[in-house]
Amino acid sequence: MAKIHPTAIVEDGAILADDCEIGPLCFVGSNVKIGAGTKLIAQCHISGYTTIGENNLIYPFAALGCDAQDHALDLSTKRYLKVGDHNIFREHTAIHTGTLADTTTEIGSHCMFMNCSHVAHNCKVGNNVIMVNGSVIGGYSEVHDNAILSGLVAVHQFCRVGKFTMLSGGSVFSKDVPPFMICEGRNGSPSSVNRVGMRRNGFSHEEINAMCDVLKIFTRSGLSVPNALAKIKAEVMDCKPVQIFVEFCENSKRGVVCGMTAGRHNVY
Repeated sequence: MAKIHPTAIVEDGAILADDCEIGPLCFVGSNVKIGAGTKLIAQCHISGYTTIGENNLIYPFAALGCDAQDHALDLSTKRYLKVGDHNIFREHTAIHTGTLADTTTEIGSHCMFMNCSHVAHNCKVGNNVIMVNGSVIGGYSEVHDNAILSGLVAVHQFCRVGKFTMLSGGSVFSKDVPPFMICEGRNGSPSSVNRVGMRRNGFSHEEINAMCDVLKIFTRSGLSVPNALAKIKAEVMDCKPVQIFVEFCENSKRGVVCGMTAGRHNVY
């Protein structure tokens, strides 16, 4: 049987794994599923059509599965939140379900969401992501694997943050942020390659150097984004990080933060 504190409220219909723990004053709604080893420490609110995987740790006052903050919300429909395994949700984290009928907000595995971080409706967050205190992402945004959003970072709705990207504290982005880069400011151009993150995750010296070449062409050559990408494909060593970078930029719908291009600063 799941371990449920006497002061917790677990509505009929909730599905709890045998070894999950529901702490004091927690609320678990009728359409919630919680996997093995997941622990709600105290005073957590889990509602909506929410599925939480295994071995997640949820701290007091975190709210997962509440309705989207969106005027398009139709309360008569089913909207979902899906959470993977081994995540940490610290105090006052808020993660909402999708907005439209049968849509989903998705959280991967091995992520950490620090105090007061927020994932809006219909977002997709990958694996090994860290969202530091007060960082927020707007509706339909994507944060790809191993990205780090430092304190008070804000990402506009529909934007994407690439793999192994680090966004410096207090930064604001309304454009896509390409992978493997460190960016800061308001739509700040990539300032350096995330060398430490790449090295810690097993990328070779040659791959890191290739991304340094990408950075120079992308931000300092004065080329437009399409021309910079063409130059990268022609001149930089063909390796997986370079391929990921080029594909990310080519698939951007909002444009990517970049360097000085055609008299415009930081965005394309």
